[in-house]
Amino acid sequence: MCAQFRTLSNLGTVTGHGRPGRGAARGIPGTAVAIAVLAAVAGVVLYVAWPAGTQATPAAPGPVVTGKSSPAVSGQPPPPGGYLGLRPVGSYASLPDDAQAAAEVHRSSWEPRPGNRRYNHTVPVHLKLRLENPATRAYDPRWNKYVLERITGNFTGTTDEILQWAAAKWGLPDNVLRTVAYMESDWHQGRFGDRVSNPADCPPGFRRPLPCPVTFGITGTRTTSWPGIFPWNHLSTATSVDALAGWLRGCYEGWVWWLREHGNQSHGVYRAGHIWGCVGAWYSGNWLDGSPIVARTGESYIFRAQYWYGFRPWLRPGF
Repeated sequence: MCAQFRTLSNLGTVTGHGRPGRGAARGIPGTAVAIAVLAAVAGVVLYVAWPAGTQATPAAPGPVVTGKSSPAVSGQPPPPGGYLGLRPVGSYASLPDDAQAAAEVHRSSWEPRPGNRRYNHTVPVHLKLRLENPATRAYDPRWNKYVLERITGNFTGTTDEILQWAAAKWGLPDNVLRTVAYMESDWHQGRFGDRVSNPADCPPGFRRPLPCPVTFGITGTRTTSWPGIFPWNHLSTATSVDALAGWLRGCYEGWVWWLREHGNQSHGVYRAGHIWGCVGAWYSGNWLDGSPIVARTGESYIFRAQYWYGFRPWLRPGF
């Protein structure tokens, strides 16, 4: 399916290959918007707009599984630069499994979202995502084995420990996952949206009234885009985050072949090695589409994501 990965919305219905999303409502300060406007007028493709003094410090790469790696459990949030960096293209075959990823989690009792507790301690039973047909050439043949078959949701812990676990499992910066979770749901696993009017697309328990939600969870994982994932994208924080992280790794490896034909080719054709482009495609279902000042586009989502990545709202008072 072309627009396989579309994410959370509390704002309306799906249009085109993407959807209006929770991130579209996550505004940024006027100074950053002004920077985006100037860049658009100048015809510049803008990928970074940090607020002053908030540049992120790069981090070094680096049965039910629980975060038990550190014998001492702190009560502190993660450091500003996070714990994990981005593993290079080609790392897919050497990524850690669920238990190995859990061993990389920095344990902390810090939990800014206590309402996630039951979701954080729910692990899928018999989760089996429907595999893609290689004959369609929508994905690289490795997509099934190294992405879909690895998504398990097999971890329990605090909200941040789950984000760390998925980042370690898929070789991603943990701050990227924190950022997308902030934009999609403000770190609330109980959120849902992307309402549709076709009863056939409505998941069990949500078929009345219409329109019904089809997107669920902390990272906005769309039920109709991940056949077999419901109800776990709704009930399990780890499943929602695992799906996002798997998508980002597969996209970063260059395996989402349908993106070659979807997006703004004046900004470049889809390729491996562009993690922010993959973040934008998670939202819009297109490659580098739109611009930073055009709402509900991949470029706008990237611009906001990079802003929040630098601002780190999860470390701010009142989060």
